[in-house]
Amino acid sequence: MPPPIVSTGSSYQSLRVLLIDDDNFMLELISDILYDIGIANITTAGDGRQGMTAFEAAKPAPDIIICDINMPDKDGFQLMELLAEKKYGGGVILVSGLTSRMINSATLMANFHHLNILGALPKPIEKHALAALISKQQSPP
Repeated sequence: MPPPIVSTGSSYQSLRVLLIDDDNFMLELISDILYDIGIANITTAGDGRQGMTAFEAAKPAPDIIICDINMPDKDGFQLMELLAEKKYGGGVILVSGLTSRMINSATLMANFHHLNILGALPKPIEKHALAALISKQQSPP
């Protein structure tokens, strides 16, 4: 059995995560995974507009934003543009049920906007894959 990818030490307990997805099941699933790996400070939003409202209300800003790409109202692409305008320096993890080509396009756009893209994951999300991306936020540059 391989060792765990992520420690559930206090460094993860202090992380603040904003989770944005229009699918309530995915919000619950990803929240459960985050709790399992030791992150308890989680704010959820049901679309990009709610996500930006939550982002602007957060003091300090979230350490990591986990965002679906395909959502009504404001999608992940529009959200990334707004995060770039706000000069968000935390980590961004993109999630999507769309094709890998669309996920790659979103990742390129995030890089173009100089966002700290930790990675992109296809749905359904796997715990070890999400944990590996979150560990990148903890690693020194």
